[in-house]
Amino acid sequence: MKAFLCHASEDSTFVLEVAKYLKRCLNSDGVFCYEEYQRSGSFVTRINEELDACEIMVIFVGVGGLTRWQTDEVNAAIKKHGDGDQRHFFIYFLGHDNCPSELNLLNTWPCRSIAKCDSEDALGIAMEIVERLHIPFLWDGLPLNPHLFSYERHIIDHFDMVSRLSDRPFKRKPPKKGDKEALQEIEQLEAIRRKWLDGCPKAWPAVVRWEDETTRRKKNRLGDIGTFRDPRARIVAAALSSYHDPSGESCMIKRGLCLPEAGPREYLYFPRPGDPMRVAVAVSGGIAPGINAVIDGIVQRHYRYAEAHGYIRNLTVYGLKNGFRAFDDIMASAEPLSSVKTSAHANEGGSLLGTSRADELIDLRRRQGGLEAIVRELVNTLHVNTLYVIGGDGSMKAAHAIWTMAQECAARKNWPRLSVVAIPKTMDNDILWVWQAFGFLSAVEKAREIIEHLATEVQANPRLCVAQLFGSDSGFVVSHAVLASRTGHCDLALIPEVDFSMEEIAAYLMKRMCERRRDINEIIPRGLVVMAETAIPLDAMDFVDEKRKNYIDIDLSKKEKDAIRDFVAKRDQGKRIQGQTNDSLRIAGSKIVSKGLYEMLRDPKMRARLEKKLPEDLQGETQPNWELLRMFTNEPRHVLRAIPPSCTDIIMGNRLGTLAVDNAMAGYTDFMISQWLTEYVLVPLELVVLGRKRIPSDGIFWKSVVAKTGQPSTLYRGDQGRPSN
Repeated sequence: MKAFLCHASEDSTFVLEVAKYLKRCLNSDGVFCYEEYQRSGSFVTRINEELDACEIMVIFVGVGGLTRWQTDEVNAAIKKHGDGDQRHFFIYFLGHDNCPSELNLLNTWPCRSIAKCDSEDALGIAMEIVERLHIPFLWDGLPLNPHLFSYERHIIDHFDMVSRLSDRPFKRKPPKKGDKEALQEIEQLEAIRRKWLDGCPKAWPAVVRWEDETTRRKKNRLGDIGTFRDPRARIVAAALSSYHDPSGESCMIKRGLCLPEAGPREYLYFPRPGDPMRVAVAVSGGIAPGINAVIDGIVQRHYRYAEAHGYIRNLTVYGLKNGFRAFDDIMASAEPLSSVKTSAHANEGGSLLGTSRADELIDLRRRQGGLEAIVRELVNTLHVNTLYVIGGDGSMKAAHAIWTMAQECAARKNWPRLSVVAIPKTMDNDILWVWQAFGFLSAVEKAREIIEHLATEVQANPRLCVAQLFGSDSGFVVSHAVLASRTGHCDLALIPEVDFSMEEIAAYLMKRMCERRRDINEIIPRGLVVMAETAIPLDAMDFVDEKRKNYIDIDLSKKEKDAIRDFVAKRDQGKRIQGQTNDSLRIAGSKIVSKGLYEMLRDPKMRARLEKKLPEDLQGETQPNWELLRMFTNEPRHVLRAIPPSCTDIIMGNRLGTLAVDNAMAGYTDFMISQWLTEYVLVPLELVVLGRKRIPSDGIFWKSVVAKTGQPSTLYRGDQGRPSN
């Protein structure tokens, strides 16, 4: 089902907010919404085509009545569809209740006046339309596109651009031919419009803080916890001077591009008068060094607050066993935690609560019921008022979705309020607005150690080794570990952010092996490749599709071939992986790189083709004995995450846990506690869920990795490129 949104350019900002909600329930292409600057002679034809394709017309009447364009669109819709059953008309008067004469033919259809025209009204309109169409309403606060941004600076630039282009950026006439400045502005408007429709907030979000509506806030009597933070204290989102124009035109503070400083607060919201204090802690995703330090920080801090304020007998801190799997049987999985128990495990690796992944929370249409069930179990069964979620990128999204659902249940079903606080945990270091996750450097240090050991192995007993490390959507672990290893030990680093083809990396490794034959007389070929989990080559289908000209059989199973097909199809559409890496995809990727290289370098016909890419001085007698080539793989991923935490992990984990409690007790909710730049801050989860951090392929850091390995900056032919996201 498709909807045509008929509106004036003055109302674009509000209408796009409605469109954002509708797209979740109809489908990604289920809304047609246009702007004044898009109009041209050919656009009239498109309008008519869209009117034919749309079963629904939503008419927004601004304070100035219908514009000429709107009148033409309404008349065309009435002429083509009349008021029959196959056509649905929805009419909304924005800021007034005067029905224009042009709508008299539709006066039997429901009309409604919208007073405030804010986000709440936009959500209400979308819910009303969906309800009347008998379609399930799907809204969890998450963007339709889970990968809107891959870098914090891009988010800052986006909101900076929005603020510069005024409050109503879409009121623009079509640009005149040759007007470069106007064309550039149109491009910026299009970028903003696409982001908004895909779920980006209209403005830089603020951290939510519950207001005490019945009694005065309680004075914090907990001593020896440091200086109380001023509620107005803010940390700017970027430190670069280019974001801090002395003239004030691009001052980040004036534009509100800041994050609240984390720390203890002078006044508290919890516990509520007459209610016990009950909180729950859940760990989701994989383990990481430092999890138990976070759990201990949360528990110790809550008991200190309870002792200082005299409600120790009314405090319960539940540990939810095995993450979101705990909600399969909440009563059996909710374990009360004591400060004695958590302190005994604080310096250990692993998770004293266990952990798991809940992949069903990734799919929009599957997770809706699951989210409501989670909220119900928390507030109605355990009577919890605060949930702490320790997890990675997917867990941050789950935390925000749970809070959004809790808000809806509180309003619609009168359920008790639920605060949600998130603590970032990721071995991939790919959560936005996290400078460096706890456990990450420990994992990198262990990965560097393993690379050094593998280098010793392949030198002493010459073989080709492919080592696969973490990186479901990014190459932070691979890049850092390779950069920290000794020069010459790693021949090639492969990460998801940087495109490559098997033919090009085979040619490069052949060159390295020939150089060793020439320079140090190594007759047996050897090498070390370090790859991330989803470093999948552009020519991966050459190892999957038997009908392809360059097909190479490497014994992939049906599941592994299907996983590659699905990955390549998504990649061709500019989409990326959500959540953890599917085991079949991970294994297939490792096989393609390892077995693929082995088969390509052993096969005389393929070697002859690759040899043409070599410099002349490396051809002929400088070739090693390819018949002696052997290979092996190594996958130390789980060794990296299971190591004991370092002092840094323990300290950071404890600080994150205690600061999470300090701010939760003061009534802050729907935030992630994080170290950003040099300070600890509260990051609205609405900012965190806008994407997943990745390594810029053209950045200084990746160029340093390339310089360390000596690999070419480009590892694919120009005709093998793919759409970027």
